[in-house]
Amino acid sequence: MSLLKGIWHFFIPRERTLVYTTFDQGQYFKIKGLLTAAGVRHRSRINGGMKATAQRANYGGSATVQHDLYVRKEDEHRALKAIH
Repeated sequence: MSLLKGIWHFFIPRERTLVYTTFDQGQYFKIKGLLTAAGVRHRSRINGGMKATAQRANYGGSATVQHDLYVRKEDEHRALKAIH
């Protein structure tokens, strides 16, 4: 049963509440470190990967990559306390 749960949570993760968004990679790693130090499980989603970055660079645009950090709904308060 735990194998099925693992597969289910891989495709539909439990961490669903967005707690932080940034376009700065340094800030992303700082906040990720704060969440890890506080023991808050989290997931990341990075939008604007290498293909999008290369396309923007070819046209003279800046390479913006959006970093989102998600936590479980019940951990939202702990995550926000750790971040701020």
